[in-house]
Amino acid sequence: MLPENEIPPGEQSEVDRLRAENALLRTEKDLLLKAAIGFATDAGAFQRRSREPEAR
Repeated sequence: MLPENEIPPGEQSEVDRLRAENALLRTEKDLLLKAAIGFATDAGAFQRRSREPEAR
């Protein structure tokens, strides 16, 4: 019988696989976020705003 906090060997391999997949997905998300920021910057989406209201 296993102690309460120990994961059975078959399930441990699944946990390890899911942790590796999670790390990969986080890396991909960060890369895509940086790329999106780069594209938005190049397109001029992030323009510095002055503190004075625009004249209409």
